Amino acid sequence: MITLVGGTFNRFHKGHEKLLFAAYKTGNKIMVGVTSDQYAKAHKEKILSYKSRVNSVEKFMSKFTGNYEIHPLDSMFGNTLDVDEAEIVVSPETYTAAKRINEKRIAMGKKALNVVEVPFSLAEDLFPISSTRIINREITRTGKRIKTINIAISTGNNLKVAAVDEFIHTIMKNYKITVNTDYKTGSEQPFGEETMKYATDRAMYGLKDNDYSIGIESGIFYNKVNDMYYDLHYCAVIDRYSVITTGFGSGFQMPDSVIDAIKTGSSTNEYVENLFGIKKIGHSRGISGLISSDSVTRSMLIYEALRNAFIPRFRPDIYERDFLS
Repeated sequence: MITLVGGTFNRFHKGHEKLLFAAYKTGNKIMVGVTSDQYAKAHKEKILSYKSRVNSVEKFMSKFTGNYEIHPLDSMFGNTLDVDEAEIVVSPETYTAAKRINEKRIAMGKKALNVVEVPFSLAEDLFPISSTRIINREITRTGKRIKTINIAISTGNNLKVAAVDEFIHTIMKNYKITVNTDYKTGSEQPFGEETMKYATDRAMYGLKDNDYSIGIESGIFYNKVNDMYYDLHYCAVIDRYSVITTGFGSGFQMPDSVIDAIKTGSSTNEYVENLFGIKKIGHSRGISGLISSDSVTRSMLIYEALRNAFIPRFRPDIYERDFLS
């Protein structure tokens, strides 16, 4: 059996390496198709010469094996319709082409190729590495961000800003956080699905020309199992491609007296200020910090919600959803 893999391989980068290495790992002889100058330039701009692109492929492949051949591609199909039995290694970007190839093979009475899909290689900003982004000097070939990653958060609470900065610093280096105060929310104390709506609205208000925009709300959720109300933080993250991911922080049971006050039109902040004389507790330790003697502060819960909202972005392929379109 042989393994087929093809592409333009322009501005050879980490994603190309991942694709070719996956082909090598099949253990078969590898046939690498590299788009010809004529075919590549008909579909893309700023293409390096065929010779230069082939040299990049050869330089990488020779580190692992000599059991490969390189052929020019003058069409999407290349030699995929000629081989009898083979595997084809594709990226999410070329997966649709593999489906078309198999449809045509089946129509010809041939066996479908076994398709091996390799996930995108993500840059520092958690968007796919691509030749276009490298050409535009947005990222390096290894995925480091050259242009600053712009992140907005819609809030008037510095506690949220600090939590965002703390988390983002663990996954990105070249970033800037902007506080957006031009937003509206429907209530100081949301309940249930209102919490998710207001957080999403905050994120939408702040997107503008940013790479990411974040909205975080805490709200009250009812649990009918034990007839108790819980405080939960909810985070919505929307990116420049209009993809939204969300996450919850840990929930904790709220005292009945607080819920009773909220149901009469008060808020958690107002209740704590009236009872304990502590102003704007939501801007500091939070009611969770007050109850737990700061074992669990509001900052921790905000951090959790944000972290969990980013989880799908690390491996979108596992979720089988088109996060990166």
